[in-house]
Amino acid sequence: MCGVLGAVDISISEAVLSVLQHRGPDGHGLEVIKCYERDVWLAHTRLSILDLSLAGHQPMKSQDGRWWVTFNGEIYNHLELRKELAGPFRGHSDTETLVELIAAQGLESVLARLNGMFAFAALDTVSGKLYLARDPFGIKPLYFMNNGNRLVFSSEVRAINSALKSSGLPVPGVDQAALQQFLTLRYTPSPSTLWQGVQRLAPGHFLSFDLATGASNQTCFVQATEKRFTGSLDEAIECYQDKLAQAVSRQLLSDVPVGVLLSGGIDSALVAAMVKDSGVLAPCYTVGFGSGHQECEISDAAHTANTLGLPFHSVLISPEQLRSALPSIARSIEEPLGTTSVMPMWELVKRAAEDVTVVLTGQGTDEPWGGYYRYQVELLRNIAGSPALWGGAAKLASLWKGKPDAFERGLRSLSQAKPVNQIIEAACLFTAGERESLTGFSSDGGASGQLAHWLQWLSPVAHLSSAERMMRADTRMNLADDLLLYADKISMASSLETRVPMLDIELVQFVESLPIDYRLRWRKGKIAHKAMAERYLPREIVHRPKKGFQVPFGAWSRNEWKSWLEPLLLDGLDGLLRREGVEQIWQQHLACKPDRSRQVFALMMLALWHQEHSFG
Repeated sequence: MCGVLGAVDISISEAVLSVLQHRGPDGHGLEVIKCYERDVWLAHTRLSILDLSLAGHQPMKSQDGRWWVTFNGEIYNHLELRKELAGPFRGHSDTETLVELIAAQGLESVLARLNGMFAFAALDTVSGKLYLARDPFGIKPLYFMNNGNRLVFSSEVRAINSALKSSGLPVPGVDQAALQQFLTLRYTPSPSTLWQGVQRLAPGHFLSFDLATGASNQTCFVQATEKRFTGSLDEAIECYQDKLAQAVSRQLLSDVPVGVLLSGGIDSALVAAMVKDSGVLAPCYTVGFGSGHQECEISDAAHTANTLGLPFHSVLISPEQLRSALPSIARSIEEPLGTTSVMPMWELVKRAAEDVTVVLTGQGTDEPWGGYYRYQVELLRNIAGSPALWGGAAKLASLWKGKPDAFERGLRSLSQAKPVNQIIEAACLFTAGERESLTGFSSDGGASGQLAHWLQWLSPVAHLSSAERMMRADTRMNLADDLLLYADKISMASSLETRVPMLDIELVQFVESLPIDYRLRWRKGKIAHKAMAERYLPREIVHRPKKGFQVPFGAWSRNEWKSWLEPLLLDGLDGLLRREGVEQIWQQHLACKPDRSRQVFALMMLALWHQEHSFG
């Protein structure tokens, strides 16, 4: 995992590149290529994982001299793909495989065959085209700013801003439409970001930029899984075991030490068990808040590691320790995200990075397998699907001031007739009325349009249930632009590569082909996943109640953090949100009528981002 940076007719200096040093402390490279009378800058910072020699140095040029590549990520099937090439090869890096494959077969042909996580730029010096590409699930981020004449791109926004400043160009301000999207979803879905004019390339898409004309377009290079598995549940479990074992084995490919981020849940436990089954005694790392907090997963994770006979390391963190780290966390993730697990992740990866350079995680399981409450809610739509009926229930429930947030969202979702509105309401952070009280506008800022893009992408797939549709959309939006985004940014702040075997391309294609009742039934989720896990883990671990890497934010925000958090919310959002709207949410939260922890955390991260970038 590394950092990529580049531009067309915007100079990239060593000083600009240095802002990505945390992503690649083992080396760096900078090239300027004259192409079609344009200056194309390609730069790279290297975290050495495969082929630690200089043969893996980037930016890398193809042997025929036509293509240049700057690459971030891992291509797990690159050794299989390399067999198609004649060679000779300089080393055994996946970057060399990639650039020579592109030279031999063309970029679009190659993209569809890559199994891995990646964000890269490829320059074709013959056609004068610069390409940017992001992996199918968006595990690796890639940002760009394109004004139709000049282009700048990077793994992180900070490098784009640094390049603009060094060239005397204005740094972008706040995108008001993207702010509405954030208030709707708790993140901004690709291609939007909160910086006006800065886009995040969508998962499974590539951008082409014509150096001669400045014309550009974005294209989706992945297709929705249409194939349906027709075997029995037992056969599905057998196939799943084989495919996950292959995925774990592929993702253990490394020339540096590998560990596992272990929670108390089934997903990371299964990954750890299969790593052990592969013959690797990988150290396991977990984080918690002490036995006085029900959210703490240290004892559960320790039990799992001891059962598997794997080395175990835990990190115990205090409220003050986390609070003091929040500005650094906000600075690292660059975009405000409303997921509380960003906080423990910060301390967890710092500890893991003391021993290893690569970690495997269990992330990416809940969306394909139906692990969230909102997918259970969708099953109710098949039982009593009348939106009017559920709308009436939602009105009655509005009288219940202490109702859980997830319950309210579920009723609002069930009361919607259109799939776009169903999915928006199921995930909604602030209602349309609350958004209006915060900004003066009730719109979702275009979030429904981004979602509609993915629903249209799914349209060739016949007979998708509403739950499956939501699960597939979440895998390309919420997972990519919220959960995976913070995992990348926070781990790379400590120069640590995180891998997600549950999102192996071949594996997810198989999982999404399974009948819905092999994955999800009323009050049951991850059905075949859990059944297969029992082949590796005791039932008490497989069926342990889910804690979900949570944080006692509600209690801390009303007590230990209150004196710090209140002025941050009420004063730190001046110029961005209306004070009276923020104060109303804060007072509801303090009174627990209802609990607004989810909303307050998102506002806190927005305020920290606002302060960090001096937008007011």
